[in-house]
Amino acid sequence: MSGEHAEIRELLALFAAGALDAADESRVVLHLASCAECSAELERWQQISGGLRRLPTPQPSAALFERARVMATEQLMQHAARKRMRATFILLITFAWMVTLAGWPIFRFATGGFLSLLDIHFRQLWLLFVFFSAATWLAGGSAAVLLSLRRQQERRFA
Repeated sequence: MSGEHAEIRELLALFAAGALDAADESRVVLHLASCAECSAELERWQQISGGLRRLPTPQPSAALFERARVMATEQLMQHAARKRMRATFILLITFAWMVTLAGWPIFRFATGGFLSLLDIHFRQLWLLFVFFSAATWLAGGSAAVLLSLRRQQERRFA
């Protein structure tokens, strides 16, 4: 058997099922015109393919279909909720960092005047700023936890 002949024999089942692209289909048609052995095998594949097409296609029950639809809807809603939650957390963290970074010059200005912005001596102000930053982060974290709890309650009652 030549290499071309062996390749065509492997394509016969797909040809009988109508699953070949145009290029392979034309190769098989050309080969079948000159090969009685492959033509006979194609007839066997066509009988099998025709028999398979006549078999009934099982259909899911209405209850199974509805359960699958509900599950898919829930999965999509959970995915969207996780996406919103992730965006909310990113926004809260970004806001907390912005407040922290912007807070230091504002804090220094409010406690020591404009020239204190240029002063690199921390003295006791750094401790107050640490408390200020911790309070900001605590408020952001509390907001995130409260949002998370609210989303969980919405999912339970939905």
